[in-house]
Amino acid sequence: MKQLWLRLHGTLFVLLLLLVLGLAAWLSQRHNASWYWGGGYAVGLSEPSLRLLERFDGEVQVRAFAKPGHVLHRHLRDLLTRYAEASEHFHYELINPEARPDLVRELGVQRVGEVVLRHGGREERVAVPTEARLSAALERLLRKQGQFIAFLTGHGERSLLGEANFDLGAFGKALEQKGYRLLPVNLARDGIADNTALLVLTPPQTELLPGERRALLDFVDRGGNLLWLGDPDEHAHLDELGRALGVQWLAGAVLDPAAATALATDDPRLVLLDSHPEHPVTAKLAAPVLLPLAQALAAPSEGWEARSLLVAAAGQYRREDYVPGAPLPTVRNPPPLTLGLTLSRQVAQQRQRVAVLGDGDFLSNMYLGNGANLQLGLNLVDWLTESELFLDGYTRAAPDQAIELSRAETLLIGLGFFLVLPLSLLVSAGYAYWRRRRG
Repeated sequence: MKQLWLRLHGTLFVLLLLLVLGLAAWLSQRHNASWYWGGGYAVGLSEPSLRLLERFDGEVQVRAFAKPGHVLHRHLRDLLTRYAEASEHFHYELINPEARPDLVRELGVQRVGEVVLRHGGREERVAVPTEARLSAALERLLRKQGQFIAFLTGHGERSLLGEANFDLGAFGKALEQKGYRLLPVNLARDGIADNTALLVLTPPQTELLPGERRALLDFVDRGGNLLWLGDPDEHAHLDELGRALGVQWLAGAVLDPAAATALATDDPRLVLLDSHPEHPVTAKLAAPVLLPLAQALAAPSEGWEARSLLVAAAGQYRREDYVPGAPLPTVRNPPPLTLGLTLSRQVAQQRQRVAVLGDGDFLSNMYLGNGANLQLGLNLVDWLTESELFLDGYTRAAPDQAIELSRAETLLIGLGFFLVLPLSLLVSAGYAYWRRRRG
């Protein structure tokens, strides 16, 4: 009887287990539930992506190409579902490229996992489907047509299309990826078009003609947005513009002895800024800004609403008689220095925005990859073109990357690993040796 009961008990257990597994499979076909354990998926889409989707008032048609069963098929389904759940205008279709070769040829799809987005007659593509890339493509679709960024040429200025170390070509490519259109302008020949969203100005190496200076001042007078990337001792050809804006350039080099030590260089003119005044442009910077050569500025006293953008930190000071290689004096309590500022005012029916920075090298091809230089430049352009919606990046770091420990906790862990654990192993080894010796 006991053996029969044990057999029956085992049979019932197997039957109940199979029943539970069958019910789980049945429920999984009719209901969908997700639990996000990783930091990158902890809250679904990021807040910037959600705000971006709210701006669409027409259908966004999305086609993604992946074969069922492919590793990218499930990833695309999960990713695009989060967008579709967040916006009623977002409609996607997962397409098997083997079943629709005609559509693959029509759209020019080149790889598995490619996503094609269409909105308002415009089209964008994403080769590697991630939230950051997909939202960046949606941002490009949302931007207005004709948002031109003009930059002066013809006098040795830095070029947003150039590849030399001192040029801004890498920054220009980043702007194009965000949907801006770059437009080189020769003032002697072209003039500055009325649909220019922003003029990027770097120091010309030769004197501007009278007509060119007048065209530049007219652009500012009629409310044009301006990004002036100055360089130390190279603003002489733009003195008239400085007087029109009321901005003064303070003579001398800005020095940062602490940064020279941290960066293992003997040039104290490399200025490292890791804290900033309250400003939308710098609010979300997650790394320091490196200014290779900077000059201090004085804001206008009237006519503009001026705000400091970049300011010197403690220990950074201005030296008019600095000689490279000479010993640095100790300066106690140096006066505050402004290294970058923004200006705004109302002109007719529009709000004019201007940014003036005492360094242009930080956006050059040579230094763009340092710290938050690129993000600062992109944020500046978005703020100047009144595109505050796009100031936040769509790439989020996992929230659990850093562990914050108190001093007592750190000491406890250190003692545990470097004292308690080795002593425990040593005692255990000694005890085992003693046991073997006793036989």
